[in-house]
Amino acid sequence: MSLRDLLYILVLMVPFMVKAGGVSGVEKIVDEVDFPVAICYLDKKDILFTEKNGAVRVIENGRLLKKPMKKFNVTTGFERGLLGIACRDRMVYVYYAYTDGLKTFNRVASFPPERVILDNIPGAIIHNGGILSFGPDGKLYISTGDARDEESAQDIKSLSGKILRINPDGTIPEDNPFKGSPVWSLGHRNIFGMAFDEKGNLYITENGTSRDDEINLIKRGKNYGWPVVLGMSNDSRFEDPIKTYTPNIAPTNATFYKDWFVFGTWNTGELIGLKVKDGKFITETVLYKHGKGITDVKLFPGGYLYFISTDGIYKANLELD
Repeated sequence: MSLRDLLYILVLMVPFMVKAGGVSGVEKIVDEVDFPVAICYLDKKDILFTEKNGAVRVIENGRLLKKPMKKFNVTTGFERGLLGIACRDRMVYVYYAYTDGLKTFNRVASFPPERVILDNIPGAIIHNGGILSFGPDGKLYISTGDARDEESAQDIKSLSGKILRINPDGTIPEDNPFKGSPVWSLGHRNIFGMAFDEKGNLYITENGTSRDDEINLIKRGKNYGWPVVLGMSNDSRFEDPIKTYTPNIAPTNATFYKDWFVFGTWNTGELIGLKVKDGKFITETVLYKHGKGITDVKLFPGGYLYFISTDGIYKANLELD
């Protein structure tokens, strides 16, 4: 084989040799955890995360403080407990389950000082949703599950099976699609992940039954079908997901890096990247295989990717084309 032939072969191979990138330099920064769920960036020195037992924990300058920042009285068991967290302007917002008599409810509270800003969200031992995320519009977005009452996801008067949108003080924005209601979208089964792209579009992860976990692009006031449809339906009444997974991977919380929607999985313990453009799925790559279930993943200022598993809090580098 001549040198010219060899160079020609190498040129042909280049597209197959170039990788999209991925996760590298994975480092465990906290291992003394009790079922951590969600994480947020408070300021340059403090990162907060929730534990299902009700504790808001602090990682200060890379080290876990022994004393929680705050402890909530929560109901635990199965998918209940202290779940989502969001931070904005040094205020902290959390979502947690509690019981009143024999019934489970969920609420959203902020601190300091502690204040309930949304209450009486239907709850159950499973399907509580519970993820919080601030949009670029400054509004707080809240995911709820159907709380084991499937039909409630289609009931506009119910807060279950929805994405809710409120002002940081708990009031309802005037431009919400249903006057006087916090409901932003409906027809959801159980949402464990939300993230906004650079253009302000909201994407979510949604758990299916024994099939069809979904990745959805959320549009104002739209219906996503549950329990009438699941997965791709081509029914004009409902919005189809941009991607589905069967068998189930149980997708969890998410973040954006450039055009990549990066999310964790509970069943497979993976970090997955989906490249999206104009609301369409382009390509997919498994970025990292952790092995244990991942509950949250966030890209924070400074460029580091943080993710949570039942065995600790991790920091890593992320690079994608």
